[in-house]
Amino acid sequence: MINPESIHPLIVPREYIKDSAWDLPHLPLPNDEFILCWVEYGEAMVYLDRAGYTELEQSGVNWQQQAIENVRQSAFFHQYRKNDAVTGQPEWIAFLNDEDTISSSKILLHYELERIFPTGYSVVIPDRACGIVVSNECSDETLDALVEMVRGMYTGAGAPMSQAFFESSAFALPPDWTLPIDKETTALILQLFQATE
Repeated sequence: MINPESIHPLIVPREYIKDSAWDLPHLPLPNDEFILCWVEYGEAMVYLDRAGYTELEQSGVNWQQQAIENVRQSAFFHQYRKNDAVTGQPEWIAFLNDEDTISSSKILLHYELERIFPTGYSVVIPDRACGIVVSNECSDETLDALVEMVRGMYTGAGAPMSQAFFESSAFALPPDWTLPIDKETTALILQLFQATE
């Protein structure tokens, strides 16, 4: 029996299933470049196959919600950020792989990100190991520097994804998947991003 607490969502290029005989269980995303699949994450990362997917679907558990929750439960929510010098609000947050999750998946935490960036945000995934969330109120100067940083990350990426900045809606998921299970964890995450005026 697959333990839903070992399942994590993973964003991958659509080419993974295009012209391929690999029967990879996946969810089409609103954009044309990526799909969402799932992995069992432990000592090694193993893609969820069709048999495992069917088993989870028949379990009666909202395992997709648990998979998103597993991303919240990682030891380090983020490693880098840039705050506005005047307001103290974050202009961008970068998620890099840590020891217990695939950090680019954190761009899927819409519940928290919509609260951290109430005026909206965009996302970019230069490498499968990195996701960056950018405030719609990010200054032009900061955005220019970020574009250069993304270009460098993409060029040196182990698993390059894209240099494009997407609207958050490009990675929209069913709302019941992104609702937090553990409200205390969400409260702690949001507390990390309170304005630092």
